[in-house]
Amino acid sequence: MKLVPLPATDFWDFSANSCKTCLLTDDGSATTTHIAQCLIDQGWQVGVLSFPDFLVPSRPSLPSTVQHFTLTHLSEEHLQETLSKIMETYGLIGTFIHLHPLHHTLPHQGHTRINPNKAILKQVFLLAKHLKSSLSRAANQGRSCFLTLARLDGEFGLGGNYEYSAIGGGLFGLTKTLNLEWPSVFCRSIDISPDLDERTATQILLGELHDPNSLIQEVGYTSKGRFTLDCELAPLTI
Repeated sequence: MKLVPLPATDFWDFSANSCKTCLLTDDGSATTTHIAQCLIDQGWQVGVLSFPDFLVPSRPSLPSTVQHFTLTHLSEEHLQETLSKIMETYGLIGTFIHLHPLHHTLPHQGHTRINPNKAILKQVFLLAKHLKSSLSRAANQGRSCFLTLARLDGEFGLGGNYEYSAIGGGLFGLTKTLNLEWPSVFCRSIDISPDLDERTATQILLGELHDPNSLIQEVGYTSKGRFTLDCELAPLTI
């Protein structure tokens, strides 16, 4: 595989014909706050879902108009109950955005009985399972989206410049699978270099959210620009 440069995103203003309710997961950083506020400023309803404290200990301050929901444990039944409460508040969820925490901000596995990266990834898989109906129904009203944002190295783990957990790379496989299984939902995974600040990360994510090009499933960002992955022919050696 090789990195292929991409041009900047175009902008599709789909606000007039879409379900503008977004469920955003909390990565424990100011990125959550910035994205929530920018979406609110654009006329979105935003609900923020936090993972249990033993997975993501930090809690950023949130805009006063945001409804905040917190998971207290990791059972699928509890997740379903929480999603039911969210939909009672907002109705149909048209966009889901997962912000994956930076590897070094998560509790060390030696201090817990579980691997935080693995536990969060499993929760995202379950969220996809239980949001399928809502996102598919919202797609009948316009654009419906499933986005994930990770911070490996901005180069899908190929750069070798940062310490990260390869488990977070499972988000890219999930998004590719959903893109095939949910043809009416816009699905994309984003990898942002950890050296890009929260405001830059916010602008990147909002740009990808409004990108009209549905043929790209994964995008990486570093200080050098925007990239995706493509296959590269390798010489045959005997």
